[in-house]
Amino acid sequence: MLCKQCGQAVPEGANSCPSCSGNGGASDREVKRSAIAGGLKGLFLGLLPMVVLLMEYRAEPGVVPVAIAIPVVTFAAGFLIAFLKARRDRK
Repeated sequence: MLCKQCGQAVPEGANSCPSCSGNGGASDREVKRSAIAGGLKGLFLGLLPMVVLLMEYRAEPGVVPVAIAIPVVTFAAGFLIAFLKARRDRK
């Protein structure tokens, strides 16, 4: 793994870089921020099909729950994908 601050190799199992004492991976805060950003991207991507469904079918009773579920699912998927990617990059 390479240090994000100085670019030197960080030995496996080390908590910090021996060259600059910088953290080699992402912090918990960075992981959470990345996950939230991924969730918001998913939410905004899910809002477009929701609006199209509601406009096309004029909010018929069976369409409303499906239309509402789309942004919820895309938020969860975006959050989970970004969280797992940030955790992988952390190691």
